[in-house]
Amino acid sequence: MQNANIGGKLREDVGKIGETIVSVAQEENANLIVIGSRGRGKIRRTILGSVSDYCLHHANVPVLICRMEV
Repeated sequence: MQNANIGGKLREDVGKIGETIVSVAQEENANLIVIGSRGRGKIRRTILGSVSDYCLHHANVPVLICRMEV
């Protein structure tokens, strides 16, 4: 990370995951949220919900979702 001049911070918090990520990003004045996705199907994601979908629709900063190759 240092070579690309990219900073970051590790922080631990409790609460509903999506809500916590969005609120911490706002508190820390983040420029970007980078989050992974398991790549569940549409039906499972609709029933169980998706943290990455929540962040994408509720964050006030850009969200980069990285999907794992299967």
